Amino acid sequence: MLRQSVLLVTFAVASAVTQAGCTQESDGGSATPDVVAQPDGATTTLPAVPDLPGAQGAVTDATFEDCEADAGPQSVRATLKNSTGQEVRYVVSVSWIDDTATEMARGVAEVDGVGSGRTVEVEVEADVPEGAISCTFSVLRAPDA
Repeated sequence: MLRQSVLLVTFAVASAVTQAGCTQESDGGSATPDVVAQPDGATTTLPAVPDLPGAQGAVTDATFEDCEADAGPQSVRATLKNSTGQEVRYVVSVSWIDDTATEMARGVAEVDGVGSGRTVEVEVEADVPEGAISCTFSVLRAPDA
């Protein structure tokens, strides 16, 4: 279980770094949704991960509850604890992937104004298609402007 969690976190960080260069428009950095081809030939538009200037990875600030990969509406609850000495904002994303690590669904949540040392709860939701087998997590944190 620990090995699986480490692999999921590693994949999530690698995915976030890879996607950071792919999800921005060239006209000022607005996040755009990704389009993913599904096994049945249909396409799905994934919600965009918002641009968060000055963001750092903060998966260590988060504790995620179980993530189910069954087809249909799914939600994942997370507890975020601000480990910095300043007020921050978070962007949390959960991606449901298939057996080739292709992202099939994504849920995104934003939380603003989290004070130093404060703990907040967030819920991330998505409609998961058939074929998803696992979840990955990404947590970004930046000073709240």
